[in-house]
Amino acid sequence: MGRGFSLYLDVLRLLGAVMVLLAHWAFPRFTGSDHSWMRQHDLGGDGVVIFFVLSGLLIAFTADRRKDEGPKLFAADRLSRLWSVALPILVFGICLDWIGQAHDPALYAHSGYHGELSWLDIVAGATFTNQLWFTDISPGANSPYWSLGYEAWYYAIFAGFFFAPRPARWAIAGLLALIAGPKILLLAPSWLMGVWLWNAIKSGRLVTMAPRTAWVLTIAPLLVYLMAHANLLHLHLSVVTYDLIGETWFRQLGASDSFIWATVLGLLVTAHLAGVFAVFQHRTAAKASDSRTAAIIRWLAGGSFALYLVHYPVLNLLGALLPGETLDLWRQVAMLSGAVLVSYVFAELTERRRPMLRAWLRRLAKNEKRRRKDATALSKAAS
Repeated sequence: MGRGFSLYLDVLRLLGAVMVLLAHWAFPRFTGSDHSWMRQHDLGGDGVVIFFVLSGLLIAFTADRRKDEGPKLFAADRLSRLWSVALPILVFGICLDWIGQAHDPALYAHSGYHGELSWLDIVAGATFTNQLWFTDISPGANSPYWSLGYEAWYYAIFAGFFFAPRPARWAIAGLLALIAGPKILLLAPSWLMGVWLWNAIKSGRLVTMAPRTAWVLTIAPLLVYLMAHANLLHLHLSVVTYDLIGETWFRQLGASDSFIWATVLGLLVTAHLAGVFAVFQHRTAAKASDSRTAAIIRWLAGGSFALYLVHYPVLNLLGALLPGETLDLWRQVAMLSGAVLVSYVFAELTERRRPMLRAWLRRLAKNEKRRRKDATALSKAAS
């Protein structure tokens, strides 16, 4: 995809994680009313939509490059990506929640966590079944974990379609979509837009785009996004959804209650990325790709998954333990910097160690493939 465009994707990946971090840091129980505009504009929800578009693009790109490896090695790679951070945070986050909840139960009650935890929560989190249909299970007080229950099923549905024999692909993908349920599917369009974007890149259509058109596609979605937020379009669309389906169903949707805005934002992100890709095609190889700044961006983006999953349990713990008032500047800075610091230490121990887990899971998949081949050969020989 080109080094310049790849670096830009890293910038967006990091931006999405920072948007989610800031949206949670802006909760009144952490920072009072000082940063309420971040909550009003739902920066966290927008950050997740950015993640979904990027995920669809990168998964489609990776699957195309490794199509001959088959679905088992694809699954091993995807599980290693998720489990490298998800399994450790299930344990670490629960420990943080126990400590924090013991000190300030009222703060944790805002997250719907009262100190209880069942094995079902852990199993649902580890297997990414925490959001099937209208289920909504958060391991402890780590509410951002919800998106993994979406992401994993987008991987599965995509793999079911991509790797299955042509006559069966729609049936397999449809069955997996049925298992996932409507709530997960409502946010799927933004993920599929990323898949479409890769197909547009692969086809060569974006390479031939005129430079002026490329710049319009790059800039116009940003302006539309700013105007939409200036007019609180995301809130108006949520009200429309609420009026159409009623309070009961609206509450059942959970994180998908803003699915109309998520689709609009997905279109804007996809159009913007198409323009950015075309702009890079009209430039010579960017020297910045080899700069120290690029190395820093890649390093920060390489810990963005940990930042996304770890920051909230840390914010809760610091909110429970730190003295002072929510409006104290030193306390707000301590909470934000503490969440970032712990997240990146955690990334060093987990996310950046993913290659070891990936290699182990790929060995398991290959051994299973060999066992099946041997069993088939024995069966043929016996007959």
